[in-house]
Amino acid sequence: MSGREDLINQLAASMGAGDFAQTKYTESKYDAQTGTLYCDGIMITKPVIEKALQHFKTLKSKCSYNDPASREMAMIYQVAIEGINKIRNSGQQTMKEDRPKEE
Repeated sequence: MSGREDLINQLAASMGAGDFAQTKYTESKYDAQTGTLYCDGIMITKPVIEKALQHFKTLKSKCSYNDPASREMAMIYQVAIEGINKIRNSGQQTMKEDRPKEE
């Protein structure tokens, strides 16, 4: 029942109920031991994070740096890639396979 009440309170707050709706905010957390990201009440597992990282890398590789719009999209994809890498490298001691390979 608590989940339903939270949902109602969040909807009320988003509609401008202000102080009448008590909302809860939980910070996103990355568990380096399991490679799992917890955000917005969702558990995002290591394989999904890896797929997202690969997806953005693939999209970036298809961009042409000769076209300004395509170059801008490449930069947007790079932001996503960097964001994922920052999350993976933050927090507690990361697992060896999570660390980027040093060249």
